[in-house]
Order: sequence, then C-alpha cells, then structure tokens
Amino acid sequence: MSRLRLRTVVADTSALVSLAVPRADPGYDTESSPDPLQYLLTSCDVSVPPEVTRELGDMTQYQDIHGAAATNVLAARDHYTVTDPYNEDDPLESRPTFGLDAGETDSIVLANALEVDGFLTDEFGGTNFPLIHAVLQGPRIVPTPRLICDYARNGHMAHNEALTLLTSIGPHRSWEDSPYVAQLRQRLE
Repeated sequence: MSRLRLRTVVADTSALVSLAVPRADPGYDTESSPDPLQYLLTSCDVSVPPEVTRELGDMTQYQDIHGAAATNVLAARDHYTVTDPYNEDDPLESRPTFGLDAGETDSIVLANALEVDGFLTDEFGGTNFPLIHAVLQGPRIVPTPRLICDYARNGHMAHNEALTLLTSIGPHRSWEDSPYVAQLRQRLE
C-alpha cells in the first residue's frame, strides 16, 4: 500500500479476524480509538470467497476473542462481497493445491480472478509468505500489521494509535515475537 492506493482487496480469514480483534476486546475502546475492520470496510471494496465465511462461521463457536471477532466480521456482511472464485469467467476445475488451507487458497484464486490491488493476510512469517507471493499473479501481499502501519503513515490515524492497535491485536494473534511486527513498530516509533 506504500504510496499506492489500496482500493480493492481480497481478505483471508485470519486477516479479517485480526482486524476485528479490537472491537471484540473489552479492554479496547473503539468509540474513541480506531477500529481497523471498520477502516478497511469503509476505505476499500473488500471481497472474500464463500470458504472464508464458512471458516468465520466455524470460529464463532469458540467462546474466546477469536470467536467474538469472527462474529463481528460476519455482522459486517453488508460491507463486503462474497464471491465464488470458481464461478468466474475462467473457472478452475478444482481447488489448486498450493499447500495452504482452503480459505487462503480460495482467497488467492479470487484475488487473481478479480485482479484486485491487494491480498490481505496474516501470513507474514514462516514458509507461507513466499508461497503466497509465488502464486499471486498481480495483487500485492498486504500483511495485516503492514496495513495498520500504512494507515498511520498515510494520515488515516496517528502513529500512537497504530502502535496501540499492534499492541492490542498482537497477544491475540501471536504477533509479539514477530521480527516483522517489531520492524513496523520501530517505523511507527
């Protein structure tokens, strides 16, 4: 997103849940602090494949912050489009085997089919990031923490607000020990 406007995105399940964590966290005040899910859904045309909504539905059964976050994403259903990537003009006969879960795979297929600006994901560590990079055919990868950092850098929120978001989301999404998130935090500080 750096300097290029992110207008259209496909988001995977983990990214949407991460952005919905602040609203699900009783210790975070979304009335006076930024709500990153709301920012995304009001600043971009967001699309997801049906598999992502199925995964979110499965997550709502959990009695934890992830279940509450998934419920929040599903409650915002009027603000994103659910599109089957296998019903596009050039449909694949079956789900490709990228070595990722079904939601991530279908999200990548949809991002490629719709030729969106970005693919929003929480996959920024380990072996999945280069794999996703290899199978995307145009959209750029936008890791969720980077999106939050870019919101601050582009003036949509203050740097300290973005730091607060990273701090609030981090413990729930295992971002605390991530060198990637640490680098983004340093840029914000």
